[in-house]
Amino acid sequence: MKKQILSLLLAVSILMGGITFAAAEFTDVAESDYFYPAVQWGAEAGITYGVDEEHFDPEGEVTRAQVVTFLWSMAGQPEPAATETFSDVEAGSWYETAVKWAVENEITEGTGDNMFSPDVICDRAMCITLLYRLMGCPFDGMDLTADVELDENSTMEDFGFYLIKEMVKGIREQGLFSDVPEESYFEYPVFWGLMNGIITEANSGITAENMLFRSADPCVRGEMISFLYQTKLLEDAKNAPITYESGPVVLPIPKKYYDEELISFYVYGVTDEEYLDEDFEEENVIVVYEKASQDAAEAMDEDTEGAGELCRIVRVTEDKLHSLLSGDMSGIKVFAKDTYGKYYLFCTPTDVRIVRQTNEELSDAMEQWSELNEWARGELCNEILSNSSELIPVNFTNTELDMYLARIAYDKYTDYTISSAEFGELNPGNVDTKPYVERLLGGTFVELEDIGAPEGEYITLNFPKDEVRFDFFIANKNLVREVHGESETIYKRGFNNSEGGINNTDIIQEWYYALAEKAGKK
Repeated sequence: MKKQILSLLLAVSILMGGITFAAAEFTDVAESDYFYPAVQWGAEAGITYGVDEEHFDPEGEVTRAQVVTFLWSMAGQPEPAATETFSDVEAGSWYETAVKWAVENEITEGTGDNMFSPDVICDRAMCITLLYRLMGCPFDGMDLTADVELDENSTMEDFGFYLIKEMVKGIREQGLFSDVPEESYFEYPVFWGLMNGIITEANSGITAENMLFRSADPCVRGEMISFLYQTKLLEDAKNAPITYESGPVVLPIPKKYYDEELISFYVYGVTDEEYLDEDFEEENVIVVYEKASQDAAEAMDEDTEGAGELCRIVRVTEDKLHSLLSGDMSGIKVFAKDTYGKYYLFCTPTDVRIVRQTNEELSDAMEQWSELNEWARGELCNEILSNSSELIPVNFTNTELDMYLARIAYDKYTDYTISSAEFGELNPGNVDTKPYVERLLGGTFVELEDIGAPEGEYITLNFPKDEVRFDFFIANKNLVREVHGESETIYKRGFNNSEGGINNTDIIQEWYYALAEKAGKK
């Protein structure tokens, strides 16, 4: 058992070592210190700023005022409703709000006689107890002396309780943590801290020869910030998204949505080997639904296809992508490609379909429906990219300009001309347009509002059958004006560094000169 406890603590220490932060410049905190990552996190998260600009004072003993302020900062510095506090808490003091919040949230009751004792040094038992209360007293209600028998009807909670009970029993039988008396106020907090990696070999000085928690020892700042950081790691692990994979796509589902069964989805089990030899243009990879809409449609014997659909990932061939780029792609974003040259679309439905069995249920569900759509249409696409290491990010916008450029590149029957004052109107002839058009495609054209067209000469890309033209301004490079009937739209395009500073106007000018040379005008 002694080896098991040490192995558990060592595993937590190794886990801590894999996380890095931008260094806070405290001269008394070295990278080799066990509390180094905790201090870096604390400084970045605003949990602590040290005792001055250069010193964290890791060996400084923490006071009750400091501990509740640490906890209050970790909770996000919420504003308490309470207006009164203890008689020894000075109004306007740096810890006043934290103390009010701690009392309001039953983290502390003070030390009696309307006293908080802000300057009293906190021992390790009290520090871990206050942190335990911040986390909701997760072990309270357990009877660690109760007999537990597991069978086929046992729940996961039964198994969890049995594991905790047996570990505590084993620790006690070997005389370990003997300074944590049974039924002491800090018994549950200490064992909670141990079981969840809050108490580590490093932040408690535990060795094979000395397995005491050091309950009555003053808690120092290095230990306290380590307790907080380990709690943060625990919460991050508990709240980490649930991920599902289909080929190279990794979909992260917020744990809240998973636990509350708000989301249902279909993962298409398509592997690279299966689709590479198939003659396909597009296929679904993952479709995400609101589960309640799917359940309601099924209960009413309706078609569940599309019911509560939030988004889907679709894989397409390059030829299919070219076809899509030539038309309206409302609700479709091209966001990635794989190493085989297949492209991935992030699609959100344009015809929203929330389903419930009654109007009252429908009305009650709107807040949840809005939240799920905000999640799906917000950062989910970027989160998929962040989690999918085998995907290569790409970016195609779908403005009118993008669509017409795509038609030139991929539809040989597109009718267009290019003109300027220099050589007049020129037809495309048999000049290969792709080297020019594809350099303009796949970028970030955006519509500019409240801006007029600049003055000066321009090169015009004209589509006479559709009565649409695009003016590429020569002096104001990267500005393009769309003229469609009586309406005008101004676009701007930002190139990435791989373009080497080349801009819209330079590209279309090269194209225009190539046509002029082919026509014998240059």
